[in-house]
Amino acid sequence: MIPSEGSIHTQSKDGIFEIVIDRPLKLNGFTPKMYRELIEAYRAFEDDPMSRCAVVTANGEHFTAGLDLPEMRSHLSDDYMLTGDDEIDLFGLRPPYRSKPIIYAVKGICFTLGIELMLGADFVVAASNTRFAQIEVKRGLMPTGGATTRMVSRAGWGNAMRYLLTGDEFDANTARSLGFIQEIVDPGEERSCAIALAKRVSDCAPIAVRAVIENARSGLINGEAEAHRAFGVTQRALVNTRDFEEGVKSFLQKREANFRDE
Repeated sequence: MIPSEGSIHTQSKDGIFEIVIDRPLKLNGFTPKMYRELIEAYRAFEDDPMSRCAVVTANGEHFTAGLDLPEMRSHLSDDYMLTGDDEIDLFGLRPPYRSKPIIYAVKGICFTLGIELMLGADFVVAASNTRFAQIEVKRGLMPTGGATTRMVSRAGWGNAMRYLLTGDEFDANTARSLGFIQEIVDPGEERSCAIALAKRVSDCAPIAVRAVIENARSGLINGEAEAHRAFGVTQRALVNTRDFEEGVKSFLQKREANFRDE
Protein backbone atom coordinates (compact mmCIF):
# COMPACT_ATOMS: atom_id res chain seq x y z
CA MET A 1 0.00 0.00 0.00
CA ILE A 2 1.29 3.47 -0.93
CA PRO A 3 1.40 5.71 2.17
CA SER A 4 -0.95 8.64 2.14
CA GLU A 5 0.48 11.88 0.83
CA GLY A 6 -1.13 13.58 3.80
CA SER A 7 -3.08 16.80 3.79
CA ILE A 8 -3.55 20.18 5.43
CA HIS A 9 -7.01 20.96 6.79
CA THR A 10 -8.37 24.38 7.72
CA GLN A 11 -11.36 25.69 9.61
CA SER A 12 -12.38 29.16 10.74
CA LYS A 13 -14.44 29.86 13.84
CA ASP A 14 -14.93 32.94 15.99
CA GLY A 15 -12.14 34.84 14.28
CA ILE A 16 -9.59 32.03 14.64
CA PHE A 17 -8.28 30.20 11.57
CA GLU A 18 -7.00 26.73 12.47
CA ILE A 19 -4.53 24.96 10.19
CA VAL A 20 -4.10 21.23 10.86
CA ILE A 21 -1.21 19.06 9.64
CA ASP A 22 -2.56 15.57 8.94
CA ARG A 23 -0.28 12.64 8.16
CA PRO A 24 0.09 11.01 11.56
CA LEU A 25 1.06 7.53 10.35
CA LYS A 26 4.21 9.10 8.88
CA LEU A 27 4.90 11.39 11.85
CA ASN A 28 3.35 14.21 9.82
CA GLY A 29 6.35 14.22 7.48
CA PHE A 30 5.76 16.74 4.71
CA THR A 31 5.17 15.70 1.11
CA PRO A 32 5.01 18.16 -1.82
CA LYS A 33 1.21 18.02 -1.62
CA MET A 34 1.21 18.98 2.06
CA TYR A 35 3.76 21.73 1.54
CA ARG A 36 1.70 23.28 -1.23
CA GLU A 37 -1.48 22.99 0.83
CA LEU A 38 0.20 24.76 3.75
CA ILE A 39 1.16 27.64 1.44
CA GLU A 40 -2.43 27.78 0.23
CA ALA A 41 -3.70 27.73 3.84
CA TYR A 42 -1.51 30.72 4.71
CA ARG A 43 -2.98 32.61 1.76
CA ALA A 44 -6.54 31.59 2.68
CA PHE A 45 -5.98 32.93 6.20
CA GLU A 46 -4.47 36.15 4.91
CA ASP A 47 -7.43 36.70 2.57
CA ASP A 48 -10.18 35.78 5.05
CA PRO A 49 -11.59 39.05 6.47
CA MET A 50 -13.30 37.20 9.32
CA SER A 51 -10.13 35.51 10.62
CA ARG A 52 -7.89 37.59 12.85
CA CYS A 53 -5.38 35.02 14.16
CA ALA A 54 -4.27 31.58 12.98
CA VAL A 55 -3.26 28.54 15.01
CA VAL A 56 -1.25 25.71 13.44
CA THR A 57 -1.75 22.28 15.03
CA ALA A 58 -1.22 18.65 14.03
CA ASN A 59 -3.13 15.39 14.22
CA GLY A 60 -1.57 12.46 16.07
CA GLU A 61 1.09 12.32 18.77
CA HIS A 62 3.71 14.37 16.91
CA PHE A 63 3.85 17.77 15.28
CA THR A 64 6.14 16.87 12.38
CA ALA A 65 9.30 14.91 11.72
CA GLY A 66 10.10 17.43 9.00
CA LEU A 67 10.32 16.89 5.28
CA ASP A 68 9.77 13.45 3.80
CA LEU A 69 13.16 13.53 2.08
CA PRO A 70 12.51 10.88 -0.61
CA GLU A 71 9.29 12.70 -1.56
CA MET A 72 10.79 16.21 -1.39
CA ARG A 73 14.28 15.49 -2.77
CA SER A 74 13.69 17.06 -6.19
CA HIS A 75 12.64 20.35 -4.54
CA LEU A 76 15.44 20.72 -1.99
CA SER A 77 17.58 22.97 -4.18
CA ASP A 78 14.76 25.42 -4.95
CA ASP A 79 15.48 29.00 -3.87
CA TYR A 80 12.04 29.10 -2.22
CA MET A 81 10.78 25.55 -2.14
CA LEU A 82 7.57 25.05 -4.12
CA THR A 83 6.67 28.70 -3.55
CA GLY A 84 5.82 31.16 -6.31
CA ASP A 85 7.26 34.66 -6.31
CA ASP A 86 3.85 36.16 -5.52
CA GLU A 87 3.03 33.67 -2.74
CA ILE A 88 3.57 34.10 0.99
CA ASP A 89 6.78 32.38 2.07
CA LEU A 90 6.00 30.03 4.96
CA PHE A 91 9.11 31.12 6.85
CA GLY A 92 8.74 34.85 6.25
CA LEU A 93 12.15 35.09 4.57
CA ARG A 94 11.08 37.38 1.74
CA PRO A 95 8.06 39.39 0.59
CA PRO A 96 5.16 39.20 0.25
CA TYR A 97 4.92 38.75 4.01
CA ARG A 98 1.83 37.67 5.89
CA SER A 99 0.28 40.56 7.79
CA LYS A 100 -1.77 38.68 10.39
CA PRO A 101 -0.58 36.76 13.48
CA ILE A 102 0.10 33.03 13.58
CA ILE A 103 0.60 30.85 16.68
CA TYR A 104 2.08 27.34 16.55
CA ALA A 105 1.05 24.53 18.93
CA VAL A 106 3.72 21.80 18.87
CA LYS A 107 4.07 18.42 20.54
CA GLY A 108 6.00 15.17 20.40
CA ILE A 109 8.56 15.21 17.59
CA CYS A 110 9.15 18.66 16.12
CA PHE A 111 12.17 18.34 13.88
CA THR A 112 13.79 20.45 11.14
CA LEU A 113 10.93 21.94 9.10
CA GLY A 114 8.78 22.07 12.23
CA ILE A 115 11.31 24.25 14.04
CA GLU A 116 11.79 26.56 11.07
CA LEU A 117 8.04 26.99 10.62
CA MET A 118 7.51 27.85 14.27
CA LEU A 119 10.47 30.28 14.25
CA GLY A 120 8.70 32.05 11.39
CA ALA A 121 5.50 32.36 13.45
CA ASP A 122 4.75 34.98 16.10
CA PHE A 123 4.90 32.74 19.13
CA VAL A 124 4.78 29.08 20.07
CA VAL A 125 3.03 26.89 22.63
CA ALA A 126 4.76 23.55 23.22
CA ALA A 127 3.70 20.42 25.07
CA SER A 128 6.22 19.50 27.75
CA ASN A 129 7.02 16.26 25.90
CA THR A 130 8.10 18.03 22.70
CA ARG A 131 11.41 16.87 21.24
CA PHE A 132 13.25 19.34 19.02
CA ALA A 133 16.13 18.73 16.62
CA GLN A 134 17.63 20.45 13.59
CA ILE A 135 19.22 17.36 12.02
CA GLU A 136 20.05 18.51 8.49
CA VAL A 137 23.81 18.13 9.06
CA LYS A 138 23.18 14.44 9.74
CA ARG A 139 21.69 14.13 6.25
CA GLY A 140 24.31 16.12 4.35
CA LEU A 141 22.16 19.23 4.15
CA MET A 142 21.80 22.64 5.79
CA PRO A 143 18.60 24.25 7.08
CA THR A 144 17.18 26.66 4.49
CA GLY A 145 14.02 27.83 6.27
CA GLY A 146 15.65 30.39 8.53
CA ALA A 147 17.13 28.31 11.37
CA THR A 148 20.71 29.37 10.63
CA THR A 149 19.88 33.02 11.24
CA ARG A 150 16.91 32.95 13.60
CA MET A 151 18.43 30.50 16.05
CA VAL A 152 21.55 32.66 16.18
CA SER A 153 19.62 35.91 16.62
CA ARG A 154 17.50 34.49 19.44
CA ALA A 155 19.96 32.27 21.29
CA GLY A 156 23.39 33.64 20.38
CA TRP A 157 26.05 32.07 18.17
CA GLY A 158 27.32 29.40 20.54
CA ASN A 159 23.91 28.29 21.77
CA ALA A 160 22.61 28.01 18.20
CA MET A 161 25.66 26.19 16.85
CA ARG A 162 25.50 23.74 19.74
CA TYR A 163 22.42 22.25 18.09
CA LEU A 164 22.81 23.29 14.44
CA LEU A 165 26.22 21.63 14.11
CA THR A 166 25.47 18.46 16.07
CA GLY A 167 21.85 17.75 15.19
CA ASP A 168 21.33 16.86 18.85
CA GLU A 169 17.85 16.84 20.34
CA PHE A 170 16.76 19.36 22.94
CA ASP A 171 13.67 19.51 25.12
CA ALA A 172 10.95 22.07 25.69
CA ASN A 173 12.66 23.70 28.66
CA THR A 174 15.81 24.21 26.61
CA ALA A 175 13.77 25.56 23.70
CA ARG A 176 12.14 28.10 25.98
CA SER A 177 15.45 29.12 27.55
CA LEU A 178 16.82 29.77 24.05
CA GLY A 179 13.80 31.86 23.05
CA PHE A 180 12.44 29.41 20.48
CA ILE A 181 9.12 28.81 22.26
CA GLN A 182 7.13 30.91 24.71
CA GLU A 183 4.74 28.62 26.61
CA ILE A 184 5.06 25.05 27.95
CA VAL A 185 1.92 23.12 28.89
CA ASP A 186 0.98 19.55 29.77
CA PRO A 187 0.71 17.21 26.77
CA GLY A 188 -2.73 17.48 25.22
CA GLU A 189 -3.23 21.08 26.31
CA GLU A 190 -1.11 22.78 23.65
CA ARG A 191 -3.98 23.25 21.17
CA SER A 192 -6.44 24.68 23.71
CA CYS A 193 -3.77 27.00 25.12
CA ALA A 194 -2.85 28.26 21.65
CA ILE A 195 -6.49 28.84 20.76
CA ALA A 196 -7.05 30.72 24.02
CA LEU A 197 -4.07 32.95 23.24
CA ALA A 198 -5.34 33.41 19.68
CA LYS A 199 -8.66 34.56 21.13
CA ARG A 200 -6.86 37.17 23.23
CA VAL A 201 -5.01 38.40 20.14
CA SER A 202 -8.26 38.43 18.16
CA ASP A 203 -9.94 40.57 20.81
CA CYS A 204 -7.40 43.34 20.14
CA ALA A 205 -7.67 45.87 17.32
CA PRO A 206 -6.68 44.04 14.10
CA ILE A 207 -5.28 47.19 12.51
CA ALA A 208 -3.01 47.74 15.50
CA VAL A 209 -1.96 44.07 15.62
CA ARG A 210 -0.92 44.20 11.96
CA ALA A 211 0.94 47.46 12.55
CA VAL A 212 2.93 45.93 15.41
CA ILE A 213 3.92 42.90 13.30
CA GLU A 214 4.92 45.08 10.36
CA ASN A 215 7.01 47.45 12.47
CA ALA A 216 8.74 44.67 14.41
CA ARG A 217 9.54 42.85 11.17
CA SER A 218 10.92 46.06 9.67
CA GLY A 219 13.21 46.43 12.66
CA LEU A 220 14.59 42.93 12.21
CA ILE A 221 15.06 43.20 8.45
CA ASN A 222 15.95 46.86 7.92
CA GLY A 223 17.31 47.80 11.33
CA GLU A 224 15.83 49.50 14.36
CA ALA A 225 16.33 53.01 12.99
CA GLU A 226 14.12 52.23 9.99
CA ALA A 227 11.39 50.88 12.26
CA HIS A 228 11.65 53.92 14.52
CA ARG A 229 11.25 56.27 11.57
CA ALA A 230 7.89 54.66 10.82
CA PHE A 231 6.46 55.31 14.29
CA GLY A 232 4.95 58.69 13.47
CA VAL A 233 3.34 57.89 10.15
CA THR A 234 1.95 54.60 11.46
CA GLN A 235 0.53 56.12 14.62
CA ARG A 236 -1.06 58.98 12.65
CA ALA A 237 -2.84 56.42 10.52
CA LEU A 238 -4.01 54.47 13.57
CA VAL A 239 -5.45 57.45 15.45
CA ASN A 240 -7.67 58.18 12.44
CA THR A 241 -9.35 54.77 12.54
CA ARG A 242 -12.73 53.82 13.98
CA ASP A 243 -11.00 51.13 15.99
CA PHE A 244 -8.99 53.77 17.85
CA GLU A 245 -12.20 55.65 18.60
CA GLU A 246 -13.72 52.41 19.88
CA GLY A 247 -10.66 51.79 22.03
CA VAL A 248 -11.01 55.21 23.66
CA LYS A 249 -14.77 54.78 24.18
CA SER A 250 -14.37 51.34 25.73
CA PHE A 251 -11.74 52.72 28.10
CA LEU A 252 -13.97 55.58 29.19
CA GLN A 253 -17.02 53.33 29.51
CA LYS A 254 -15.07 50.62 31.33
CA ARG A 255 -16.11 47.84 28.96
CA GLU A 256 -14.53 45.43 26.52
CA ALA A 257 -13.83 46.95 23.11
CA ASN A 258 -15.63 45.71 20.01
CA PHE A 259 -13.12 46.26 17.22
CA ARG A 260 -14.32 46.03 13.62
CA ASP A 261 -11.04 46.36 11.74
CA GLU A 262 -12.05 49.79 10.46
